[in-house]
Amino acid sequence: MLGRGYMRGTCDVCERKTIFVLRGPWIRGDLLCSRCGSRPRNRALMAVLNEQLPTWRSASFHESSPGSPLLQKFRRECQGYVASHYYDDLAPGAVRGDFVCQDLERQTFADGSFDLVVTQDVLEHVFDARQALREITRTLKPGGLHVFTVPWYYWRPTVVRARRDASGSVEYLLPPDYHGNPIKPQARSLVVTEWGRELLEVIDGAAGTTTEVHRLDDANRGISGAFVDVFVSRKPL
Repeated sequence: MLGRGYMRGTCDVCERKTIFVLRGPWIRGDLLCSRCGSRPRNRALMAVLNEQLPTWRSASFHESSPGSPLLQKFRRECQGYVASHYYDDLAPGAVRGDFVCQDLERQTFADGSFDLVVTQDVLEHVFDARQALREITRTLKPGGLHVFTVPWYYWRPTVVRARRDASGSVEYLLPPDYHGNPIKPQARSLVVTEWGRELLEVIDGAAGTTTEVHRLDDANRGISGAFVDVFVSRKPL
C-alpha cells in the first residue's frame, strides 16, 4: 500500500489505529501518522522505549532538543519529564517557557538526576559529541538509559563536516549541510558529523556505557525507511 502513498496500521506514539500517509519522497521524514503527525523514527523510538523501559511514565526523564509529537506525549504522560533546548541568549539552567536552557556538553543538572535521557537526531549537530555523551551519562542514575536516534551510516567511516576551532569559531571541512531546528526554523541546525561505523565504539568509549542498536522494520506500525535505528545505552550499576 505504500506504493499508493498510504499504509494502515497502529501508531506507537498515539497508540491508535491510523493511516500512515506518505507526504513526500523521503519515507523517514515524510511517512506521517494521520492522527498525531509522528514520523517513522519517532514511532521506532517509542516502540523501543516501551520495550526497554515500560515504566518510563514514572521515571525521572530528560529530553534534549525535543521537536516531535513525542514532546506532547511525554509531557502529558510523564510527571517527571524535563525538556531542554540550548538558547545562546540565556544562562544555562534558566527557564524559557516550558524549556530549561541546557548546553548538552556542559549541563547544569546534578549527577544521577535521571532514570532516562532521550535525544532524537541531536548528536549529529553537537561539536564535541564525546563530551556530550559523558555529560548525559553523568546525569543518569546507575542503570539509567540513554535512548536516542541519529542518522547512522554504518556501512562507511564517519565523516566530520565541521569543527570548532580554538577561538570557538566554526571551521567548515565540507560544504555546510543543515537539518531543521525545532526552536529556530529559519536558522536551521548545522550537521557537524555524519556518524559511520565507529559510532558504537565512540559512544561506549566516551561514556563507559553498554550500547545496543535496535533496527525495526514493521509496516503495520508505520516503521520503515532508512535511519530508523534506535540506540539504547545503559549506564553501569
